[in-house]
Amino acid sequence: MFNVGRRTAVEGAFALAGYEGAIRTLPVTSEDERIFVLGRDDLGRLRDIRTLEQIVGQLLGRKVAIIDVGPDSPASVPFV
Repeated sequence: MFNVGRRTAVEGAFALAGYEGAIRTLPVTSEDERIFVLGRDDLGRLRDIRTLEQIVGQLLGRKVAIIDVGPDSPASVPFV
């Protein structure tokens, strides 16, 4: 779990990149990474996904990936 300041900063980074929906991740399996999931349309609207991954990674102190949710994707969970 992250504190309110970090969650707010991550939400702000996503908003600046063009996404304002609920932020979800794959279930945590490793404390050193987070995988954020978005719908394919939402992912396509983001500005500069790789830079967003770098910024969010710095904010959280973890490796970060942002992927699209496909029909075979595992269930996602809210980002906390």
